[in-house]
Amino acid sequence: ISATHPRSPTRLSRPLAAMAPRTSPLALPVVLLGAACTLRAAFGPAFASGVAARRELLGAVATGVVALSTPLPALADWQGEPSRALKKYGSAVLKLEDAVNQGDLSKIKPKLRKFALLCGAWRFEPKEFARFTVITDALIEGAQNNKVDVVKAKYAELLQETQLKKMLKGAPVPRGARVIDTGSSIAGITKLAQYTEA
Repeated sequence: ISATHPRSPTRLSRPLAAMAPRTSPLALPVVLLGAACTLRAAFGPAFASGVAARRELLGAVATGVVALSTPLPALADWQGEPSRALKKYGSAVLKLEDAVNQGDLSKIKPKLRKFALLCGAWRFEPKEFARFTVITDALIEGAQNNKVDVVKAKYAELLQETQLKKMLKGAPVPRGARVIDTGSSIAGITKLAQYTEA
């Protein structure tokens, strides 16, 4: 897959700044118009002398209702998806350690997407996300250009920076009734412990 292809791993790991804005560009002018109408109605003449003043007041009220009823931007999930991504793609990346040490790019190239998807575990931490994305992008580029030394160096740097081996050391699976954790909201913790990305 070329770097310009829409599903290229390098295109999938864009920084958060390149993503679409979360607020409408019309929100600020609408709020300012509502505030101006409210101030004019509040500090204008003491009595409503005609139809125009009532229309302004109704316009201000309608503007305020529209401005206050729009949903606020929010992070979409926080239901354990980063933890699941770390477990799923981190395990897949760790399984490639022997292939990386042997310099076997034929086993690494089909799994390059796992490196790009691993960064999703830090998608709500922009600094770490950007830092790990730079490392994985360099690793992916090195593999695509058949540079074994670059792949080995970046893989070692990725493991050192992310502490993957320490984080995925094999924590015990919680057992018992009423266990609420990241696995229970998605696919079940037992299934998550058994399922690893190949």
